[in-house]
Amino acid sequence: MPDPVLPRDVSRSSDLPLFVVILLVTFAALWVFCSQTGVLQSDLGGDPDEAAHAVTALMIRDYVVDGLGQGQMPMKFAKDYYEHYPRVALGHFPPFYYLVAGPVLMLRDSPEALFLLQAFLMAVLVAQTWLLGRRFLPSWLAAVAAMLGCALPLSLKLVQHIMSDVLLAVLCLWAVFAWVSYLREPTVKKALWWGCIAAAAILTKGSGMLLCVLPPMATLLTGQWRLIKTPSWWCAALPVGLLAGPWMLYSTKISKEGMTDKTPVQYVVEAIPYYLNSMPLVFGWGLTVLGIFGILVSIRNAVRNRAVTAEAATLWALMAGTSAILVLVPVGLTTRYLLTLMPVVMLAAAYGAQHVMRFLSYRSQLIAGTVILLVGFYLVAALPEKEVHGFAEAARLAGPPTVGEPEENWLISSDPRGEGAVVAAGAFQSDLRAPSHLHVYRGGQQLASSDWMGRGYKTAADTPEAVLRLLDDRKITWVMVDLSVADNLRRSHDRLLEQAMKGAGAAWKLVREQEVVRRPGQKGQLLVYQRQSGVAL
Repeated sequence: MPDPVLPRDVSRSSDLPLFVVILLVTFAALWVFCSQTGVLQSDLGGDPDEAAHAVTALMIRDYVVDGLGQGQMPMKFAKDYYEHYPRVALGHFPPFYYLVAGPVLMLRDSPEALFLLQAFLMAVLVAQTWLLGRRFLPSWLAAVAAMLGCALPLSLKLVQHIMSDVLLAVLCLWAVFAWVSYLREPTVKKALWWGCIAAAAILTKGSGMLLCVLPPMATLLTGQWRLIKTPSWWCAALPVGLLAGPWMLYSTKISKEGMTDKTPVQYVVEAIPYYLNSMPLVFGWGLTVLGIFGILVSIRNAVRNRAVTAEAATLWALMAGTSAILVLVPVGLTTRYLLTLMPVVMLAAAYGAQHVMRFLSYRSQLIAGTVILLVGFYLVAALPEKEVHGFAEAARLAGPPTVGEPEENWLISSDPRGEGAVVAAGAFQSDLRAPSHLHVYRGGQQLASSDWMGRGYKTAADTPEAVLRLLDDRKITWVMVDLSVADNLRRSHDRLLEQAMKGAGAAWKLVREQEVVRRPGQKGQLLVYQRQSGVAL
């Protein structure tokens, strides 16, 4: 953590070249990691939300490239796109990540472009962490801490998946820089700039609301509470209200579907022990203990000297805001939400390691601090694997229609990961998406109904015969039944569809028993059926 009393000069001319070098080196290393670990060949089913992020970004790309030229209205285009590829999640998730990812897909409309973006964003986060850390740490030690942070299994896993968490972490750390700058020189322009960054974070993920803690907490901790009486301080809220406010109001009802049923007290009681137990699992006991030690030393120095730097105060506020969101907002428990804390933990660990070796010479401190960080990292180091295969192969077997071919209607019955993987594969493999000649239907929507979290589940058909009639009504041409889902997670409509296809007779042909891999060591079968020509719909 920053020395709360003695900040270093923050205007070194060598910052930009070193920032670029660290960014490029990290980006290259992460891209090699993706290339060599099978990430680029994996299907988009590693997380229930991965396909949703990819398909929504693809929709933005297609609207800019095709929809605008056709004069289509955005809402109509989005609704039509969702009917064909029902993993568009705009509304459940805010739009900013897709506004960033969509243009990237203009370079190449393939998942590889999105993985390139994930690697680049993580490299930016590393360079940001170094840039902030070098204000109160030796530049070398700050670089080691930042790069080890991106090598944590959590960080690597988020590079392997198309998710918005990395962009959120980048924006949150950028907001730290912006508010530190404001506290050093309070102006309306700087306050508005912070507000724009905070609005972008909130429009990336709702948990970006954690940044609302930064201005009041950091201002009070630095003893600059009189700023609260100035117009410039309040200007920070204007961009948040004007840019993020309308979206938050619009999506409130939709977002509620993504909340758990637990009461606030029940969720807090469950979330606190979960995240306390997750910290050493994510960062390792070595880095966690070092980080806690670094934070305690920083707090002790602040109390002893009755002064806190803008960097220390703002990082403490970031930590407090993140912790509050984690335990108060009932969106479910997952370790990936801890990525926002990665820069804080790694810099605090480096600060703690430096303090332990403060009695050594400067050069010896660098060596000893590096060794301590490496030992702490070693305790948690591992290369996460992403191995999801077979779903895209099934989509290639069915073959999205090309120009001049009749429309195709697929039905995939699986869990959200499997259905999403097939929907995404169909979208990315299609040459025609606006307008599309392919409808991909999800079993969870056509054969049953429920909300985003699976609540209120009810089947749409009660017998195999009723299921077959539903397939006729929808003019389904290909059916995919996923048997790789764990038996206790398969739902009634999945089993009913399996029975229906087995007894369908000559109307349907089992074309392939496609082997699918959900994760390393978890394999199963995806039954792919084709409607036979000449059989009336």
